[in-house]
Amino acid sequence: MQLLTRLLLRLGGVGLLMLALAFVLTLFTARQDIADEIQGSQRIGQLLAALSALQDDIPLDQHAQRIDALNRNDTLRHFHVALLDRQGQRLTASPQPVPASELPWLNRFVLSELNVPVYALSLRRPDGDIVTVRLEPNPQPESTEAIGSALVQLVLFTALVAVLIAALAFSLRRSLLPLNDILAGIARIEAGDYGARIANCATRELNQIAQALNHLAAALTEQIAKQRELLHRLQDVQENERRKLAHELHDEFGQRLTAMQVDASYLLKQTATEPVLASCAQAMFDNSSSILSQLRSLLAQLRPYGLQGDEEHGIALEEALRELVRQRQSRGENALECHLHTALEGETLPPRLAVAVYRIAQEALTNVMRHSSATRVWMSLEFERERGQLNLVVTDNGKGMPENVSPGLGMAGIRERVLANQGELVLSSAKPSGLTLKASFPLC
Repeated sequence: MQLLTRLLLRLGGVGLLMLALAFVLTLFTARQDIADEIQGSQRIGQLLAALSALQDDIPLDQHAQRIDALNRNDTLRHFHVALLDRQGQRLTASPQPVPASELPWLNRFVLSELNVPVYALSLRRPDGDIVTVRLEPNPQPESTEAIGSALVQLVLFTALVAVLIAALAFSLRRSLLPLNDILAGIARIEAGDYGARIANCATRELNQIAQALNHLAAALTEQIAKQRELLHRLQDVQENERRKLAHELHDEFGQRLTAMQVDASYLLKQTATEPVLASCAQAMFDNSSSILSQLRSLLAQLRPYGLQGDEEHGIALEEALRELVRQRQSRGENALECHLHTALEGETLPPRLAVAVYRIAQEALTNVMRHSSATRVWMSLEFERERGQLNLVVTDNGKGMPENVSPGLGMAGIRERVLANQGELVLSSAKPSGLTLKASFPLC
């Protein structure tokens, strides 16, 4: 159901209910007003009877008392009856109206410009005496009644508006309640969790939004899966190229350099009596040894010991990391004090993940040596069984990452490997100085 239709139906129902209540209350008020009018009509009939009796041979004092009784009972709602003799002397009691200053301001406003004339009627008594009956207007009860009716209508209207507002707020709150799930779904998508789905909503507009977000999450999941697969293929191709290059360097250059060393050693023995030739042979031997040493270092980077396993024999990641740390510690002027801690608890890692972890550690150490000016670095590789994830943490005591400098290709490669293995990468400042890199990978 549409949100507008739902709101209109609820508001219409509440409005009809309030109108029914107002109609019932109006009927009760009208019934009371009719009773008052009937009673007033009866009192007027009594007044007419009293005025007709003025022509009877009864003392005027008794007539005045009878009229005073009608006046005192306040049954003559809109006027006050006065009886005057021939000389204009008042025989009945004078009314005691409420002073205008003591009336409520609404009554004063209603009666401010009201000017009702006094009606006088002269009657001849049986003895020939003339008396005057004067009807003096008394609009205060009528104004009070009118103001009371207006206040009742105002209260009814206020109650109707208040109930409609409350119903509107309640309906909006109920109708928009699924927005919490939608916002939570958007937060999950923003955090990278594309597997969760938003439940269907009763409101059509919100349900369309939820379904659109579900389709978006599904499309993102598919794209991320394709991206991971592409990254896996690229990294596999890269590792294969490194393996081929390592084999070619080892088989071609390694053997030739070894042969050159053998030849140089032979020349040294044969030219022992000729200093010039011996010096040349010694230079050949030293240069070939230096090139061979650099080649071995390059081979260790391309295909280090421990990552040469396969599906059957597995990959010795811990040995590869120890060798990596040993190499970094022995690099001349840029030597680092490296500390390695591993706690895999016998967990077997997939070959792709093992290679990715090694390459991330290798790139992280390279970044530390090139950019951080650090003297110490701590590396830990632990399996967290409670969460079922593998954590690689590299912390240095260098100058950290500058705020206005964008990450380079090395950090981009780290992010790609983390993404390809469904991991999470966090960079944070270390205390008191330095940078901490933490890469977490699910093992499930």
